[in-house]
Amino acid sequence: MTKPFTIVIGILALGALIVNIYMNPKVSHLFGKEINDWLYRAFWLLIVGVCVYNYIYIEQNTLKNRPKSKLKSKN
Repeated sequence: MTKPFTIVIGILALGALIVNIYMNPKVSHLFGKEINDWLYRAFWLLIVGVCVYNYIYIEQNTLKNRPKSKLKSKN
């Protein structure tokens, strides 16, 4: 995934999680099925975690692959 796509998906997942906590329903719907609201929250929390992990992984790889001359000129 690209960095902007990861950020957008993470923000949308975090928004879904916050809205679900704010509304506090007894039953939530995910993929057309009724599920427990805690499972719904766990699913979106997992998505947020994967997005944060991917963002950090992408950031570390872009720093590793930069030429050293560009890194020295920025400092």
